Amino acid sequence: MKTAQFKILKLMMLGLSVAVFSGLFIQVQAQSQRTLRSESTSSNITPIVNFEPPNEQKIDKSRGGASRPTDIKCSRDETYSPPMTSLLPSSQQGLTVATHPTFWVYIPQTSAPQAHFTLKDENNRGVYQTRLPIKKAGRILSISLPKDKSPLEVGKTYRWSVALICQPTQTDIPIVGGKVKRVESNSALMSHQSVGTSSELLLEEAVSYGKEGYWYDMLNNLAKLRQTHPDDNIITTNWINLLNSEGLEKLANKPL
Repeated sequence: MKTAQFKILKLMMLGLSVAVFSGLFIQVQAQSQRTLRSESTSSNITPIVNFEPPNEQKIDKSRGGASRPTDIKCSRDETYSPPMTSLLPSSQQGLTVATHPTFWVYIPQTSAPQAHFTLKDENNRGVYQTRLPIKKAGRILSISLPKDKSPLEVGKTYRWSVALICQPTQTDIPIVGGKVKRVESNSALMSHQSVGTSSELLLEEAVSYGKEGYWYDMLNNLAKLRQTHPDDNIITTNWINLLNSEGLEKLANKPL
């Protein structure tokens, strides 16, 4: 009799254990599914690149800000439309975390065979200069500080310019440019960065750079993506919206 009761009790305990285990398994499975759905939803969020300028660079755009394009042209050229323009925010200056940043300028249709790039420090001393052949005008040109040149110093502000070398030579030449200041990248941004050049990574970095106010790094990432993925709707939309937000809408559809 006692043996039978013991067997019944054992079976009841076994059944209870199975029920508890099954309940826990269902809960874990449901939680996993919710997590997967959440991750899937997050991955489908469209990255949006917005530029948040540092406080000292915020200006009243209703006053027009500084003039980035130039109305001057080479004497042999027709009127530039749009004019030669540096791709900069309205303040005509920007931050970078890069030791050797890249600068972007729109070169209009011109008879000038070359352009001259100059980078100077706070004391107006030359840091780097070079001549750039203009193979195709009517497009946005990039100029990078070579890796074998001295890096920009943290906390220092530099002035750069690009001038067209008109033919015949004239004293009043088309010239544009701006300022660049190198800063230390914050730890949060450094931890976000990874090694690689995938389009997803470059776009994520552009978003982060924009939030921190790093204009040159944000623009360079987005411009490289625009070059390599000209038909990508997300990249194109971000590029157009960024330039529009800084009054550079006439350059949004220009080739790079």
